[in-house]
Amino acid sequence: MEPRGHGYKGAVRKAIRRDGSMISVGPGNYNIGFDYSKGFGTTVTCMYSGVVTKAGREGGYGYRIHVKLDIPFVYQGKTHTCYQAYAHCSKLLKTVGQRVAQGETIAIEAGHGSRGPRDYGSHVDLDTYCTIKGQKIHLNFELLAGGVDDDDFIETIEVMKVGSSGLDVRWLQQTLNITADGKFGNGTKAAVENYQRSQADLSVDGIAGQSTCKKLGLFDYAIYAKQATVIKSQPVQSSEITDPQGKFDFIPKTEMEPLLANWVEDEGDHWKFELKTPKNGKFNWFAFKPHVEIVKGYEDDQEDLGDIDEPSQETSGETNRWEKALENCPTEGCKPATANPEGLNFAGVSASHEIARKDMANLNEARLTSLKKAAQKLNVPPAIAAALASRESHLGTILGKFGNKPGWGDNNHGWGILQVDRRHNSPLAGLNDPYSQAHVEQAIGIFSRYRDQVEKKHPSWSDENVLKGACVAYNSGVSNVSTIAGMNKGTTHHDYGDDVIVRAQFYLKNLG
Repeated sequence: MEPRGHGYKGAVRKAIRRDGSMISVGPGNYNIGFDYSKGFGTTVTCMYSGVVTKAGREGGYGYRIHVKLDIPFVYQGKTHTCYQAYAHCSKLLKTVGQRVAQGETIAIEAGHGSRGPRDYGSHVDLDTYCTIKGQKIHLNFELLAGGVDDDDFIETIEVMKVGSSGLDVRWLQQTLNITADGKFGNGTKAAVENYQRSQADLSVDGIAGQSTCKKLGLFDYAIYAKQATVIKSQPVQSSEITDPQGKFDFIPKTEMEPLLANWVEDEGDHWKFELKTPKNGKFNWFAFKPHVEIVKGYEDDQEDLGDIDEPSQETSGETNRWEKALENCPTEGCKPATANPEGLNFAGVSASHEIARKDMANLNEARLTSLKKAAQKLNVPPAIAAALASRESHLGTILGKFGNKPGWGDNNHGWGILQVDRRHNSPLAGLNDPYSQAHVEQAIGIFSRYRDQVEKKHPSWSDENVLKGACVAYNSGVSNVSTIAGMNKGTTHHDYGDDVIVRAQFYLKNLG
């Protein structure tokens, strides 16, 4: 509802919309809250339980009551105390300090304003707000039900056709090498049709759906820089934002230039992302959140392999290929940074063997069967699956420890025995059980895809180096797999690939 008589707002107001985006609204006549009406003299009920913090006449708001809510608001990973104010009441039934329950009557409705009890016409003005960094922020009350997730700040690519608009359309247009205005008109439709005609397996309908977009390569993330955007190899300090000269590693040439990324993760006030193509020799970068807009494309995954009860002859051949590569793979084992926390005063191959041997005590028959089934299904040596689980979670023994919730590790980012990272993989599979077959297959599927990507990226590499590269990618991404000599640099303790390979070689001989 938009009843007449909204007052003039002379200052800039900030608000968080239902989609999670924060906007600034300049001076003008508008309503910052939400209006509803049941009629003159009807009751006003409290939406959420809390404590009354303010109650009385407030100028043009008439009689107004504020409630400090019990339910918090989670925004960008931080929890904020929220308030709701009910305005234009004819009578308030609660006083400051009183506790009110959800659904309890707190006032009587009227269109009360500065000139009388029926100044605005019967309605209640509901304003939901909180304080973020010392500033009052208004927000859509629907956000209170569950807060805002990271993905609420990221535009998701959708089916695009005539009439569509947004950054996803701009990404499509740029990929088609046509004028990129973010509006899907007849010109864009014609370009899509021309592309579809060039592909034997696409229908020519001028609609950019999943099949067409995947063919065009609209995978993972496109990051659009706003004007004066700064991209840095470390988070940007607030003092640097207003004085960027000389402080940043690079500034995109234009806000129209998309930066294509493999993944994006929330770092509080910043986004951290891994670029598909390095800038200044680096893949990982940070951007202050207000400086960029992000579009999430499709996942660059393989087709579902379906259920395979027994490996086919072809699958067995592939597995034997990679088991042979594992057996012959050169490796130096783990470094002291990995060995010392395990109580070992030595490092290298012998230390990795010892850690793998200890972890075997946690590998019962059910878990071994699960790892073998997933590995054989996805053409991965079962010993690799066991080694990854050993390195990631000591085969499950450290899950739920060090401040993590049950089944979780890595500051509650990694799930399950194989620590699938929720920031890079959505949705997570097998959340009912950290040892579940669904979780194990998701994790080994990720490893299998990384192996294929490493092989494609480095076609001249031997199977041994491809396999070690896939282990590295499981920890730090395919982009980190650049050279054979420096492959482990940038992984946890700079030894992840070598350590996993040694553990896997141990399991290859000892698991049967």
